Amino acid sequence: MIESNESGKAGLIERLGGLIMRWQDATQRYDETVGEIFRLGPAERLCLSFLAGGPQPASAIARATRLTPAAVTALVDRLEARNYVRRRPDPLDRRKVLVEAGAATEALIQKAYLPLAQAGAAAFDQRSTEELRIVADVLEQIIAIQDGMTEQLLAP
Repeated sequence: MIESNESGKAGLIERLGGLIMRWQDATQRYDETVGEIFRLGPAERLCLSFLAGGPQPASAIARATRLTPAAVTALVDRLEARNYVRRRPDPLDRRKVLVEAGAATEALIQKAYLPLAQAGAAAFDQRSTEELRIVADVLEQIIAIQDGMTEQLLAP
């Protein structure tokens, strides 16, 4: 018997929900394993991930990690001592300091995250441009939903 379009769609939506949960779990497991190997805690990994977008002031790191300014200073001190980050003057305001990825972060990316990105790119390369647009649109929607739900959980 052929499934109706709606029950087929509902089943596929359920399957996708399960796959997204498995993807989240696999991502967390991978990041935790990277943390164990490189001796980096969750806040340290989050900071380094945030710095992948380029140099940032400590205040932006505090917002991204939801740490206090004092905790961010201690975090940056620990990462700087291990060459994961370095501080440099802000070229637009000499009174400010920016934090940027250091040599150890580049080595971490090369060993742990570049191979993963390359394997993912190879999987995407098997898809058409239209399929990739659909995936990108859905992922953007899901990220927005999750960000919104996170904000709701954090609201008083």
